[in-house]
Amino acid sequence: MDPLLKISHRPATRVPPEETICATVQAMVRDRTGAAAVMNPDGTLAGIFTERDLMTRVVALHRDPETTVVGDAMTTQPVTITSDTSLEQALEIMVSNHFRHLPIVDGDEVMGMATVRRVLKHKLDEGKEELESVVSFFTADGIGG
Repeated sequence: MDPLLKISHRPATRVPPEETICATVQAMVRDRTGAAAVMNPDGTLAGIFTERDLMTRVVALHRDPETTVVGDAMTTQPVTITSDTSLEQALEIMVSNHFRHLPIVDGDEVMGMATVRRVLKHKLDEGKEELESVVSFFTADGIGG
């Protein structure tokens, strides 16, 4: 499995554009994620709804989350990546664009949701393992040590 898919939120939380903000947020809370893929009836990605969208397009505008539908508050035409995108590329896209979530797609299918938190944690864990290897090498007692 591709490293990006391995660490991503899979399956991505999915909601239809006509879902209310309240129901969408409940799905995000249930799945413990900060974003939902908003899916058209034909299974294609209509947009993405994030915690930032909730804050800027619902709460700040005093919209009623019980009656506002997610299709009216989502980010349309979100930047997407594929499963063969490297962790470094995904992180660069998220950091340079101030995103915390990126849908991972294969054609029209949403495979998962990459998050900056999971990518950074993975990179930190990799760095920790490398550092421990170097420390072990230099602190090992052996010939010439």
